[in-house]
Amino acid sequence: MLQETISLPSKSKRVRKIDQKKLLGYLYLIPALLIAAVIILYPLLYGAYTSLFQWNWTAGMQNKVFVGLQNYFQLFSDDYFWNAIKNTLLFTVISMTAELILGLAIALLLNSITKGSLVLRTVMMFPLMISDIVAALMWKMLLDPSSGVVNQMLQMLHLGTPNWLGDSRLVVPALAIVDTWWQTGNIVIILLAGLQSLPSEPIEMAEVDGANGFQLFHYLIWPQLIPFVKTAVIFRLIDLMRVFALSWAITGGGPVRASEVAQLYIYKVGMGKYLDIGYSISLAFTFAIFVFLVVWLVNKLLPEKN
Repeated sequence: MLQETISLPSKSKRVRKIDQKKLLGYLYLIPALLIAAVIILYPLLYGAYTSLFQWNWTAGMQNKVFVGLQNYFQLFSDDYFWNAIKNTLLFTVISMTAELILGLAIALLLNSITKGSLVLRTVMMFPLMISDIVAALMWKMLLDPSSGVVNQMLQMLHLGTPNWLGDSRLVVPALAIVDTWWQTGNIVIILLAGLQSLPSEPIEMAEVDGANGFQLFHYLIWPQLIPFVKTAVIFRLIDLMRVFALSWAITGGGPVRASEVAQLYIYKVGMGKYLDIGYSISLAFTFAIFVFLVVWLVNKLLPEKN
């Protein structure tokens, strides 16, 4: 009887075959990487180059004046820029706090009811379908001190008629109210998905043992919901710090720059009053780094779980 022997490929041949497959995979990525380099990398590099110039872009390319890092040194003494940063942070803190509390409450409510939940979810998602400019113009009319519906309702309740958009102390909270109405649905979507993904058995067992609603939330629901809360906070934080349309369309940054946020000031420097695109880009790069650091810090401070 003949004994047949099967020869297995050597280890070096198998390694070469795996390496060839990896190389082939990388080759397939080259077109996508080239497109990404053109769309993303080139504008960033050109923007960094342009930030080294003082340039009124309406006067043509020939009027660019090389100033090196002067634009970056200048922004440290730019009181308007740091005022815009302060307004942005104040708007972000107020909006984030209100949206997180309200979004969590609504998500818990929607998760607990069965009848009519689809209708309520549709109502909650409706503001998200409205563009930022439409939402801004609509609320600009609603918050008008003389003819706005908000002040008319407050007057009926004898609560006074604040000048929401003309009082420097109220204008940023007013913008936060608009954003809370407009964007809380994003928080609701994430937290509701988290609530519906939680295992029901521990909660049902705790209810049988007599746990009340607070105990269920504090000991069972909240610890498991923290990763979803963290995700919602990070996404909304990035979006809130990039606010532009609400400030631009509702107040134009007024009164007396009290609601001028960072993106609006950068726009004014580059495309509005000053037309200095080089300095505007240096502000934009600095603000992008600032946003990255804030998001990184918040991401580190927020726990993954209890």
